[in-house]
Amino acid sequence: MTITREQLLASLHTDWGTFIERFRRLSPEAQAAYLQQQGYARFADLLAHAIAWWQEGLAAIPAILSDSAYTSPDHDVDQFNAQAVERLHDLNEAAIVAIFADLHQQWIDLVNGLPAEAFQNEKIADRLHIEIIGHYAEHSLA
Repeated sequence: MTITREQLLASLHTDWGTFIERFRRLSPEAQAAYLQQQGYARFADLLAHAIAWWQEGLAAIPAILSDSAYTSPDHDVDQFNAQAVERLHDLNEAAIVAIFADLHQQWIDLVNGLPAEAFQNEKIADRLHIEIIGHYAEHSLA
């Protein structure tokens, strides 16, 4: 997989950077339909899911950089997603949006700070693609 810093930053800014705003511009009916299609009861739950995976990825990329033998934990995806929602369930949407925004900035900082050779590392390139571009494709509002 070939991925560039520019592609990742474009997705972080254009896709993820406007995700909340674009969701909020949908009609209440369209919001409900989107959330039902995504399998989440609340928008905050969908964000909690993204937050959990982003936290996982933000830990994995530096780990891979420092240890080429690093392998990410093998998660039961449905269980991981349910735990992510449960972990943040008591927070209101504004608090979850703030966490999401902070992690979004951390991803931008990480991508900007990666050495050029990181993009040539297949494990890192694959993980970056999955976490940023691939994950957005799963939740696209397009």
